[in-house]
Amino acid sequence: MKKFCLFLVFTVGLVFNVKAEVSFDAGVSVEKEAENSAIAKEEAMKDAYRQAFLNVAGRLTTQENLEKLNELSDEQIVLFITETNVVAEKSSKDGYRADLNIKINGDLLKEYMLENNMIEVVSAPADILLIPTYADMEYSGNVLFEDGNVWRDILLSKGHIKAGKLSFEVIEGTDSNKAFLTADNALNMSEDIYEKIKFINNSKNVWTVHAVRAGLNNVVLVLKPYGGEEKRIVVKAGEGDPFENAIEEMVSYIVYAMGQKNVDDSSYKSKINVVFEYQKLKDWLELQKKLNEVPQIKKIETGAMENGKVRFGLEFSGTLEMLDASLKENGLEVKFENGSYMIKEKEESNADKIL
Repeated sequence: MKKFCLFLVFTVGLVFNVKAEVSFDAGVSVEKEAENSAIAKEEAMKDAYRQAFLNVAGRLTTQENLEKLNELSDEQIVLFITETNVVAEKSSKDGYRADLNIKINGDLLKEYMLENNMIEVVSAPADILLIPTYADMEYSGNVLFEDGNVWRDILLSKGHIKAGKLSFEVIEGTDSNKAFLTADNALNMSEDIYEKIKFINNSKNVWTVHAVRAGLNNVVLVLKPYGGEEKRIVVKAGEGDPFENAIEEMVSYIVYAMGQKNVDDSSYKSKINVVFEYQKLKDWLELQKKLNEVPQIKKIETGAMENGKVRFGLEFSGTLEMLDASLKENGLEVKFENGSYMIKEKEESNADKIL
């Protein structure tokens, strides 16, 4: 493992998807006994930080890498901690017990894991990540990264597929992808697997595209986005190769489905945790007033307030881009900085300054 360094150099080319990504907080329970309650609490907090750190890291990497991360010292692990909220605690003369919610610095964790080859993240994400599984009716079993996946081979031979404004990319057979994804769990993807694959490949639109060879001339496609309904299409060769026709059918349907999704985006509900920095308490009160004037915002949940910062949950309808557009109309904007969403006064463009 590389030596831990505080001064991490962030790679400019990497673009992380910050919407609805892997959660970087964890709830933990700890209990310690020692010479006195102060020492017991100190030891308990060390255990709590390590538990939370490994809990969050486990959502992104393998058990083997978790064992390596567990070799970090208590002093190194505490550098990843950004916030600790006490849910409940109890002290005695020689003991301490607590339930805590601990937040991890997501950017720092991702950068450290990248430097130590614990995850791979693509630098230029496609709009649609395809997971092509395959089965032949004459043989048993589904395949994904294994030999014999002719469906995946044909898709890879096409390179980057583009249709309209959408770009498509086939999932790579990296160690990280293989560690979490199989043909069987791709067909019935859990939320945990989805979050890992979405993060590793920097793409939130994940589609499992299953092809079944039915004789020489037919291919049955089963197309399913994560969290959505599947679509079955029977593709006949006609005058061409059935797999070539299957690619056309797949692309056409996904373009249609994504278009429908974008139309319906305004009915979706989303939530983000936000940090607002203020000099005076009235700044926070004024921001609340402005936020309540934005129709898209449905709920504001105020959390911790300390050292000129307030952390709050923001529930809103539609997408993050739609929220940002609404905020800008009210002189505000949302940004992702240092691992957190921030709401700030909208910066004037050069054109605005001239006017």
